[in-house]
Amino acid sequence: MIAGNRLAQRFAFGVAAATLLAPPSFSQPVMSQPPADAVTAEDPAADDETGRDVVVVTGIGPARISDELIAFTTVLGSDDITRRLSGGLGDTLQGLPGISSTAFGPGASRPVIRGLGAERVQVLTNGIGVIDASAASPDHAVTGDPLGAQRIEILRGPATLAYGGGAAGGVVNVIDGLIVEETPDDPFSATGYAGYTSADEGKTAAARVTGVSGPLVGVLSWTGRESSDIDIPGLAESARLRAAEGEAHEDHEEVAGTLLNSGVESQSLSGGLSLIGDDGFIGVAVRRQESKYGIVGGHEEEAAPVSTSSVSVSGAAPLAIGITAVGEAPDQPFIDMEQTRVDLRGGWRFADGPWRRVTGSISAVDYQHTEFEGPGIPGAVFTNEGYEARIEAQHAEFMGLEGSVGWQASSRDFRAVGDEAFITPTTTDQAALFLFETWEQDEWGLEGGLRVDRVRVDNATAGSISFDMLNASFGVHGHVTENLFLGATVNRTGRAPTDVELFANGPHLATQQFEIGDPTLDTERGISMEASARWESGPLEIGASLYRFAFDRFIYLTPTGLDQDDLPEFQSTQAGATFTGAEMTAAYDLGDSFGAAWKIDGALDIVRGELDGGGNLPRIPPRSAMLGLEADTPLVNARLEARWAGDQDRVASFELPTDGWTVIDLRTTWNVAPDIDLIVEGTNLTGEDVRYHASPLKDRAPMMGRSFRVGVRASF
Repeated sequence: MIAGNRLAQRFAFGVAAATLLAPPSFSQPVMSQPPADAVTAEDPAADDETGRDVVVVTGIGPARISDELIAFTTVLGSDDITRRLSGGLGDTLQGLPGISSTAFGPGASRPVIRGLGAERVQVLTNGIGVIDASAASPDHAVTGDPLGAQRIEILRGPATLAYGGGAAGGVVNVIDGLIVEETPDDPFSATGYAGYTSADEGKTAAARVTGVSGPLVGVLSWTGRESSDIDIPGLAESARLRAAEGEAHEDHEEVAGTLLNSGVESQSLSGGLSLIGDDGFIGVAVRRQESKYGIVGGHEEEAAPVSTSSVSVSGAAPLAIGITAVGEAPDQPFIDMEQTRVDLRGGWRFADGPWRRVTGSISAVDYQHTEFEGPGIPGAVFTNEGYEARIEAQHAEFMGLEGSVGWQASSRDFRAVGDEAFITPTTTDQAALFLFETWEQDEWGLEGGLRVDRVRVDNATAGSISFDMLNASFGVHGHVTENLFLGATVNRTGRAPTDVELFANGPHLATQQFEIGDPTLDTERGISMEASARWESGPLEIGASLYRFAFDRFIYLTPTGLDQDDLPEFQSTQAGATFTGAEMTAAYDLGDSFGAAWKIDGALDIVRGELDGGGNLPRIPPRSAMLGLEADTPLVNARLEARWAGDQDRVASFELPTDGWTVIDLRTTWNVAPDIDLIVEGTNLTGEDVRYHASPLKDRAPMMGRSFRVGVRASF
């Protein structure tokens, strides 16, 4: 068992090292802006989970606040991220309007937006793809780290055009702030967080310092997380799965109250250095991230060891986490992941002429994870090496039009070696040009854009295939009255099949499937339409969105009815599919009473995914709703929240229905001293058996049971 002060020692070391590395003198700041962790907004105090009145940096074209974007846009500031922290990126964002999670245990979770996940949700770090293996399989962790984020933006609709047809569901941009674009007001600042959760004996910490020396701004950041097997309300397998297994279930050994093999240990160390002038900036950042976590649900057959003569395998020794060491038991598979990422970004502003601003970014990534079947027994090694670059130039107003033109290119070399290597080495190269324009006239506006992509997928066995795509969007919005904003948009998307969809051919033990790709797959195309409305009058705010995605040649996995290697065989195929849904949010300020400002808010989310030929698509989230009551005083903020999910019985032929649930959470934040907050939180207070239908493990691994968190957040 890890000593209780181990994480605290690393936390203290991170703060001390960051302080020592800060520039020794601070003079002559070039420009000023809010601190790096502040959310830019019309109202500087605006920092809430709706992202209201917040300037969105992920979008394309001229800078606009979120309320002026047609589709729902969510912006989380650093304080909101800290309050929502729950494992990985998907679980942290779960419950926001339209968002669910793949929830493949505490170590791996990826966001699902409007029923679309994996390759249809682009996860970015500072506007550039994460370049990991998370889209290839739900048991692979996404490397976008919410613990080290200064801001997270979730975009839908036309604003995603700049990221191609792979963003049909939406874009999640994790902004770490390592490359600073404007000189902070303060010559030196530091922030830190440390927390403990009861249900997994989890210890989480983060430290960050920022220093200014003339035109140079340096940032150093460290994050760490350790947890043991999580507490769950009952048995890991759902009642529906136990009933379906019948007598076969009697052979299974389960431990009530504990989700076995769910421990996690991760840490990252990163730094950035920026040179800032009056009209521009340039900066470089390096991040090293390591994570080790159990594959919840295990593998029902033991893979043969992989030869490591040509692929390096690091961290083979078991690493203690909480009560049980990950990989300590022979039948507990685990993943050991590491990634090194280097980012270079710069920008220049023009005082006059045809251009207003030019920005450019390039990122190079070296990713590797090893799937161990037990201590020192590597079963498969996955690597993904690549780069991504993009340039965007914003032009001055011309004939009433303001917009941007840009170029993007990327290359990824994805390889898997070992018994579970279900795809042979594949290189994917992509290049794209995009154009986006806006036109504003009094209270009305138009926007639209085009993007053309060329994708080449080169497989070591099957050869190369090329795809050409066209993405387009057009929207109209307007302030019908002082209180009412309306918008409507139509998008055409095109997405090339991924390397896994084309060339997979092997056992995928984490999902208990034998996957077979299809190299004859064509481009996935779709038309999406969305109408939105926002009303704000006095204490009342209401937002609503209706959408429909109609896909031609939608790519998905379907069972063939055959078995290979004692696993059911699933084949990539294409068919017409339709997603229809709605999102609604509402908030009402109740006024002041008993020394506090009171507010009530709620949200509703509905989505349905169907095949045009009949039948339901798998893993579509059920109806869900949220109702919250919040009280705010100068020293204390308290929030009581109820979250509900309905039964999901509209299921695909090979999946079981999922029972609904209702959970109650209570969170309080106490300002115990200037710039020091104490967070006390209770989640799932009624101990509900919570299972996300979007999770492939929903019948084998429920979410955490009743848990309490104590955390301290400080800034200096």
